Amino acid sequence: MNNTNKILGVVLMISSIFIATIDRISVRISTAILEAGYASSGKTRELMPANDMGFTGLLIYFLFFVGFVLLVSGFPGSSRKDKTNKHTKNHI
Repeated sequence: MNNTNKILGVVLMISSIFIATIDRISVRISTAILEAGYASSGKTRELMPANDMGFTGLLIYFLFFVGFVLLVSGFPGSSRKDKTNKHTKNHI
C-alpha cells in the first residue's frame, strides 16, 4: 500500500500542475484571440484583464494537497517507532 500511496500522490501533484498550466494557457490564448479580433477591425480597445481565479484554482490546490498527503503517508514511519513496536511484541 505504501508504493500505491506514493505513486498516487505524485500523479495527483503532477496532474494539478498540468491542469494549472492548461488553465493559464487557455486564458492567454482566449485573450490573444480577442485582441487580434479588435486589432484586425482597426479598432483600438483596452481589454480588461481576465479574472483567473475560479473553481479551477480551488481544484488545483485541493489536488496538490491530497497528493502531498498521499505522498507523505506512503513513506514508512520512523525507526524509533518500529523499535518500540518490536520491543512490545517480544515481551508478549
